Amino acid sequence: MKSFKQIAALAVILLLPVMASAEWGRTVGAWDTRLPNKGKTQVALWGSYSKTEVANADFADKYATFDMIYGISDKWSAYISPSFYSWKLDGGGSESGLSDTMLQTTYRFRDEAVDNFDLAVVGKVLLPTGDEDKGLGNGGFEPGGKLLASKTFGPVIAVANLDLTAIPGADKGENDFVLSSALEGVYPLNDKLSLNTAVFAETSRIDGGNTDLDLGIGSKYNVKGQMFVGGMIYKCLTESSTWGLQVAAGVEF
Repeated sequence: MKSFKQIAALAVILLLPVMASAEWGRTVGAWDTRLPNKGKTQVALWGSYSKTEVANADFADKYATFDMIYGISDKWSAYISPSFYSWKLDGGGSESGLSDTMLQTTYRFRDEAVDNFDLAVVGKVLLPTGDEDKGLGNGGFEPGGKLLASKTFGPVIAVANLDLTAIPGADKGENDFVLSSALEGVYPLNDKLSLNTAVFAETSRIDGGNTDLDLGIGSKYNVKGQMFVGGMIYKCLTESSTWGLQVAAGVEF
């Protein structure tokens, strides 16, 4: 998750036509514990934009992923997500093309309906399908895992993530792993629309680099029950980035 702009843009996000089912993830920025039902497939297109300053020059990047999630059982899902990346440094060139691909599986072993909270584990590996020489990929296989938890507190749903990504082929000056976390609150405004706020933190891949700390606000809107559109804007509180936004649309069948 990258950092993003000011809250005025929230008005644009709220105007997006959106949709979602009960078992579709309720979050926008964090990973939710909700999974597809057995035999169901969810597909979603996510796009993000962020901007920062590098050596006194503006650096902007765009990132798009196509998520495909299949419900193996009501508690277990499999996921593949190819991605596309584009970057531009003012006065320093630009590139765009296929980026890395994520493979992931999630198992939820606690369900709030029975256990008073959700708890799930994720196994993942990033495949180096992007061109590292062009800055479009990380250049190696990167395994990792996540711990996901969620619980309802009155009208608010709280979702927490803790993520570890290993970098087995770390270059000189690059860390051996990246830690990230997220905490997102979902407040249903009605049976179709939710207000989502979040805080994200991630350690730097570069040794001695700045930790990324972002605040986000966004929305999801449920129209029909099996489709969604949503988005979030972010403001970075450190020097790792300045601002950004993320939008998405998806359907379950």
